[in-house]
Amino acid sequence: MAEQEFWTWTVSDPTGSVEFARRAEAQGWDGIGAGDSQSLTGDPHVFLALAATASDTLGLATSVTNPVTRHAAATASSAIALQRLSGGRMAVGIVRGDSALAHLGRAPARLGWFEKYVEQVQAYLTGGEVPFEDFSIADEAAPPAARLGLADAPQASAIRWAGEGPKVPVEVAATGPRVIGIAARHADRVMLAVGADPRRIAGASRPRARRPTPLAAIRTPSPSAPTSMSSVTTTQPRDVSSGVGRRACSRDSRRCMGKWQARPTRGSERSFGGCTTATT
Repeated sequence: MAEQEFWTWTVSDPTGSVEFARRAEAQGWDGIGAGDSQSLTGDPHVFLALAATASDTLGLATSVTNPVTRHAAATASSAIALQRLSGGRMAVGIVRGDSALAHLGRAPARLGWFEKYVEQVQAYLTGGEVPFEDFSIADEAAPPAARLGLADAPQASAIRWAGEGPKVPVEVAATGPRVIGIAARHADRVMLAVGADPRRIAGASRPRARRPTPLAAIRTPSPSAPTSMSSVTTTQPRDVSSGVGRRACSRDSRRCMGKWQARPTRGSERSFGGCTTATT
């Protein structure tokens, strides 16, 4: 049977980060994810930095960020910093955006914009460069640096301070074939936020017209990296951790385990509802 990982998720409250990380590690969780929705919660990178210093083996991830509120260079640089601080335990979770954009009056990012963003984040994380012309920065916000005539001006964008170390994996959360296709082309792993029913997973990953990339095409850069997961619903006794949920990742891309979010109920059990893209 494929090795499994169980993760828990929480909002990014920095005042509770250390306690949450210590409790999660003591209870046996493999990792924690921190939400990124600026109007509803704190900064996930601050939360995860504190969690990194309070734990030894716990995996860390943004769960999830988006391609609009953070520039790809800023996302990658923060992830690399957390990777170094944690000794290689960081991952970047990305979606098109939901609550973070809704609170700015915007719908989720367009697919083309999202795909370019994931591609740029991967370029930064692998030590590559991104051409300046690939950025959509309006002149009224900041004109091109070329106008300044600077000596030794950079010719492209890159994370130049990172140095050596294990690459930060990128995880795309997806509910349909087109975003799954983007994950297959550019991400290190994908979370299928469609439930754990095999029929729903098959329906989400089935190639369709103009959606040609099946789930099986997901690249696996390392045999040790979990490559796919899906949401699931279950119940657990009251003594299960109140720290919100767990995620089971399979290292075999053919097996989709789950991501669970705990919600307290009035009875003797806690209900675990499947994660959706609303957790941005």
